[in-house]
Amino acid sequence: MSPKLPVISLKLQCLKIISNKLIFALSDDEGKNYGVVSNYLAPTTYEVLQDLLKIILSSVNLDASIRFSCLEVLLREDVGKLDTGMFPQFYYDKILKVIKASGVGLQHLNLTGVWVRDFPEQLSQVIRSLKGLKTLVIPHMANDEVLDAILTLKNLNVLDISGEACFTVEGINALKSQTLQILSIGSFGKTLICETDENSGSQLIADLLENLPNLVSLRTYSFTGSALFLLHNKLPKHKTKLKYLHDTGTTNSVMDTILSLCPDLENLHLDGAESGVLEKLTKLHKLHALKLTKCDIEEFLMFLTISGSQLESLKLNHSKDTSLDLSQICLLAPNLQIFECYLMKLTFTNSDTYFMSLENVEFCYCEVSDHVIRYIMENSPFLKRINVGSVIRMTDGDVFRLCAECDFASLEELWFSSARCLTTTTVQLLMGHCPKLREIGQLKGWDVSGEEADLLRALVEYTNTNLTVLPSYY
Repeated sequence: MSPKLPVISLKLQCLKIISNKLIFALSDDEGKNYGVVSNYLAPTTYEVLQDLLKIILSSVNLDASIRFSCLEVLLREDVGKLDTGMFPQFYYDKILKVIKASGVGLQHLNLTGVWVRDFPEQLSQVIRSLKGLKTLVIPHMANDEVLDAILTLKNLNVLDISGEACFTVEGINALKSQTLQILSIGSFGKTLICETDENSGSQLIADLLENLPNLVSLRTYSFTGSALFLLHNKLPKHKTKLKYLHDTGTTNSVMDTILSLCPDLENLHLDGAESGVLEKLTKLHKLHALKLTKCDIEEFLMFLTISGSQLESLKLNHSKDTSLDLSQICLLAPNLQIFECYLMKLTFTNSDTYFMSLENVEFCYCEVSDHVIRYIMENSPFLKRINVGSVIRMTDGDVFRLCAECDFASLEELWFSSARCLTTTTVQLLMGHCPKLREIGQLKGWDVSGEEADLLRALVEYTNTNLTVLPSYY
């Protein structure tokens, strides 16, 4: 039986009550209650204020004026974390002024949803005022003036300046830090950081890697291997601390460079690697997460034969030319916990093999038969989540037989996007059989009408069951 809804914690219940009271009190356009509310909240700890801000600012259906009023009142000098959420343009400048005036203690600032790239001077002033900032998320917003302000942050660990760039090569070359560990820059699939400057490609990233000696993760940019190759030519004995990188069109020489410069690599994404590259991955002894796009299946299996036991996460994309036997993955990668496939051709030939560690499975737009899905569900005793985005033809009877053979003691989420032979019978069967099931969908792709879905939700609510039936509307 799906778990029952737990009693709401006293903390959460209080936060909901107080946030509703605040919203009501601050919904007055004239601001008559600002002083009263501020005095009431004066003795409140910063943790409570952070939680209230999180609840209110993430309420996208709440009027922007009310959310902004709450931001004005709740943001205090000792608040350490702020995610602004989505706001219309009218509030951009106002939000920056509030943060500058009251957010001096912020250690985490995420401005995603507030398009302040048209206010570089104000944004720079805000950044300069936040001396203790450790995480700054400003995608599509940074220019040279903003980068210059970022240089004043002596404790910065995480920086997101990804997306459409407003800065120049000179601005990026000036970005130097001993503390920065995680950087998101550029756009997926694009070699140039600054689209109007042909000198802003791999060489710029190579210089950046040299200027950021403690960087462990370079995100978003898709050609890091080429940058490392250039850096290696300049500094043959240089070592990086990178634990994650993404490279496209990886050649054997680039792979040799990655092996030389990145001995601590734990997570690797290769897109369209050259023949012979995958065999060299066996030299990465700390690698536990691997994502491959357009890989050679035979070469990949050779790698698994040697190093498969160290993998915990495996994601494969765009390799329909050769079928992949999942029973071989069972044998060669026994410690796999996360397994995702996109546009793959999948088979399962040996039903006596088991995924003894697998928890998360996702197959999207794959050529996969019903018996492969059944094998995965039957032979993964600790499966927590399964998401199949391909067409499956399982019936209620098939699911009944699955439940008779497997207890699904760990299953929490089941998503079948297109299963036209399944009805509400399957939903009720899984509700009664799976003790941890909390989410099931997408019923729009099942043989379930809107009225039947509403009835299911009513049943879930009436029985106080902790289960989400998706989609939430028809």
